[in-house]
Amino acid sequence: DPVATLDAIQAERCTSVYGVPTMFIAQLDCPDFPSYDLTSLRTGIMAGSPCPVEVMKRCITEMHMAEVAISYGMTETSPVSTMTRDDDDLERRTETVGRAMPHVEVKVIDPETGLVVPRGETGELCTRGYSVMLGYWEDAEKTAEAVDPAGWMHTGDLAVMREDGYCAIVGRSKDMVIRGGENVYPREIEE
Repeated sequence: DPVATLDAIQAERCTSVYGVPTMFIAQLDCPDFPSYDLTSLRTGIMAGSPCPVEVMKRCITEMHMAEVAISYGMTETSPVSTMTRDDDDLERRTETVGRAMPHVEVKVIDPETGLVVPRGETGELCTRGYSVMLGYWEDAEKTAEAVDPAGWMHTGDLAVMREDGYCAIVGRSKDMVIRGGENVYPREIEE
């Protein structure tokens, strides 16, 4: 509820707010948005889907969230594996999901061979570390499908790791189609 959220931020003088981009869009689009005093805000986390550049700009300027970060994770990874930093530029905060968190490893592999792909190439994002679950409750088979013997959680998300170590999510491996020996991703078709 965007109104209840804005009311709480104002009344409690919150310094941070978490959510998915659509939640922030709903707050920014609230008819009474300009009447709220959000000057106590300074940071927050957006996750769950990519943040459009204009939304990020509005969160920074209109919601006073200059240090807002983008994070990536899943329930099975308790929940964050990568995150942008509070001083990252707008490009990193809107085109990537950040770098590996402390004491967490990430790699991008070829889903067919399991080998690490060179930086700049698309592959499946895998993560391991203290945050990766021990397993699905009473389901060893599903656990073995998700976490390999070396402890790597296979996320099913397709990513590109840039030269600077920042990762960009570009699709889902289950959505990939192999046509004539080529891997074709839905995003490539859409673009």
